[in-house]
Amino acid sequence: MLATALFAIINKIIALVGAVITVLYNLMPSSPFTIIEKTEFAGLVAKINYFLPIYEFVAIMETWLVAIAIFYLYSIFARWIKAIE
Repeated sequence: MLATALFAIINKIIALVGAVITVLYNLMPSSPFTIIEKTEFAGLVAKINYFLPIYEFVAIMETWLVAIAIFYLYSIFARWIKAIE
């Protein structure tokens, strides 16, 4: 009885956290680098892209920046809970 109530409360908390994360995720743009495609240099970038894959470089850089941001957030969180020094 007590365990069922506890599990129900934990499930509500998880659902609430999931809803907050979903709202925050929906506020973010799909990609901050789409501005390249909306400039007047998009045609030039497309021609250069034939020899150098600029869009792939931007995608790799975006992925790398997200990975580094996640690492630093984890590091801050780990220091906060005193898991690392």
